[in-house]
Amino acid sequence: MATIDKYEMPDELYYTKDHAWVKVEGDLIRIGITDFMQQLAGEITFIRVPRANKQMQPGKTLASLQSGKWAGKIQVPMSGQVIEANKDLVGNPQTLNNDPYGEGWIAVMKPDQLEEGLQELLQGEEAAAWLKEEIAKHAE
Repeated sequence: MATIDKYEMPDELYYTKDHAWVKVEGDLIRIGITDFMQQLAGEITFIRVPRANKQMQPGKTLASLQSGKWAGKIQVPMSGQVIEANKDLVGNPQTLNNDPYGEGWIAVMKPDQLEEGLQELLQGEEAAAWLKEEIAKHAE
């Protein structure tokens, strides 16, 4: 687990430029929000999760989130079908703040082309360098 500034960034995950993480689980991916996003947002008070069995394309909205000071969205990281959505978050969105890399996952998808999709994501040193740039942007 890398810690950059005060933000946790698990090494085995892939990252998107809208502050989501992607974990490969066999031929599926699990998606959530990063520690950076949840700290920046503050206490998350609302989330709209996707519906299961929905076919989705990259760039479309996977989930919408709100906190007292912020509203945003997580985009679909790669084309595929939503297999499962974390409906527990709807009634308890604070789980996104309390456990963003565990119980705070948002959705599980079966990607159409996993390997090609992963090439579009950030990992390792590239992800760490990108997060440092994001921290600097938000510190201004």
